[in-house]
Amino acid sequence: MSNRASEKAMDQLHAVVALLLSNELSRASIRAEENPSDPSKAISPQLIAQAIKFLKDNGVAASATSPRLDDLTAKLADLDLDDEVLWGMTPQ
Repeated sequence: MSNRASEKAMDQLHAVVALLLSNELSRASIRAEENPSDPSKAISPQLIAQAIKFLKDNGVAASATSPRLDDLTAKLADLDLDDEVLWGMTPQ
C-alpha cells in the first residue's frame, strides 16, 4: 500500500502554491510601490528567488527576445555594478 498523494491532490497543491506565490508577489509589489523610499518595504530577494525557482521548476521560461523582458534588459544595461558595490560598502 502506498502513502503517495494522488495526482489530483498534487495538482491541487501545485495550484495553491502558485496562487499563494502570485498573491504574495502582488502584495509585495504594492507595498514597494507605495513606499519607494523605504527599503524595508522592498520586495525581498528571497521572494523573488522563490518565484524564479517555481517558474524554473515548472519549465516556464521566456525567450531572450520577449517584449516582457525589454524593461529588465534596459535596466540591467544601465546598471553600473561597480557603483552599486561601492555604494553598498560606503558608510551613508
